[in-house]
Amino acid sequence: MATQPLAPTSAIILGGGRSSRMGTDKLGLHLGGRSLLQRACDAVAPHVTRIVVAGPERADVAGPTVEFVVEDPPFGGPVAGIVAALGSVPGEGRCFLLAGDLAAPDEVVATLLAHATELDASDAVVLEDADGWPQFLAGLYRTESLRRAASKLESVRDASVRRLLGALDPVRVPAPARTLADIDTPEDAERRGATRPGASGKHECGPQ
Repeated sequence: MATQPLAPTSAIILGGGRSSRMGTDKLGLHLGGRSLLQRACDAVAPHVTRIVVAGPERADVAGPTVEFVVEDPPFGGPVAGIVAALGSVPGEGRCFLLAGDLAAPDEVVATLLAHATELDASDAVVLEDADGWPQFLAGLYRTESLRRAASKLESVRDASVRRLLGALDPVRVPAPARTLADIDTPEDAERRGATRPGASGKHECGPQ
């Protein structure tokens, strides 16, 4: 008998960091009338019962299912954020894990959901770039697999995501650069048309 697929129950979205390469709060940049972080939350919202944002609470993100947690230590890196968020995630089911600066989170989520049944026999489904590298922050995971990986770390501070999740055995789904693009620098923002709230043009990003 086929195993019943696990229902998506939660999502972890990384919303911390110092945005040092951008020179301004990158997650607050607007694209299509919404902040990058709000776009990530909106992409997963129809499919989950809980969204946990690893980062400080923000006025530009709203939703009845959104909870904010702060990594320990603050600015301790993405792995510290993931581990902190896992404390607010249900113990069973599956969990989206997304970077908060994705330019097209809706495409990422749609691609992952198209392959979600493959999670029944694997730790995760993650997107893969053109060079064959798994993009761990564009993935759908068994929650228990995330917890197991986190339990093996001696320290989370400044640990790499690859160190945390590299031992898992994910299904890899090739995805185009357009889908995987993030907005990490002023050049990225200009290319994608992301601007500060209320800004009139592409030159509003970067240090002022």
